[in-house]
Amino acid sequence: APPAAPSPPRMGWFGAGVRVGMQDVHLMPPASLVSGVNTASGQAFQSGDFAVDSNAWTITPTLHLGGSGYFFKADVPLSFAPQFTTFGLGLYPINYGVFIESAALFPYLSLGGAANLVDSRDTGDPSTSNKLIGAIVQARGALGLKYFPAKGLALSGEIGYSPWAAGILLVTPANSSTQVHGGTGSIFDFSFGIEWL
Repeated sequence: APPAAPSPPRMGWFGAGVRVGMQDVHLMPPASLVSGVNTASGQAFQSGDFAVDSNAWTITPTLHLGGSGYFFKADVPLSFAPQFTTFGLGLYPINYGVFIESAALFPYLSLGGAANLVDSRDTGDPSTSNKLIGAIVQARGALGLKYFPAKGLALSGEIGYSPWAAGILLVTPANSSTQVHGGTGSIFDFSFGIEWL
């Protein structure tokens, strides 16, 4: 008898994996708040003086529960920026995707949010190095695509955007006193990874 044809790649119900990518964070305090600080202090600060503008490498372990159609997703985002690192939890209760068996592809949409704690990097000063200095929260939407080259294995890519994000960081520049940076803004990210699904 001729050998049986290999079964096409299929998508499982439970999956775990990791993505690696980049993230751009932009947070700025409201102009009205800075104006109030200037009035009280007699200074001439600009909103940009307290902004957080940072690019970071990201590593994101991820969990997928559910098959084609609606599913649940959770992430544990880690980011590594020049001045700080973040670690947190992302929950995405609204997700929808369709497994295209003929192409072994799974395009999807995710909506949810994430909360992150912020640690300082090594500054050379033990009093300010590797300390908890703030937090960032975000409402995030993402478009993603998984490709199944073999049963149970997926290569993934995801683009995310947070039109609303807010955070506060206690930053201590060299030879200066601690400053409060942050505000509201947006976050953009993209990543690629591998999943066992």
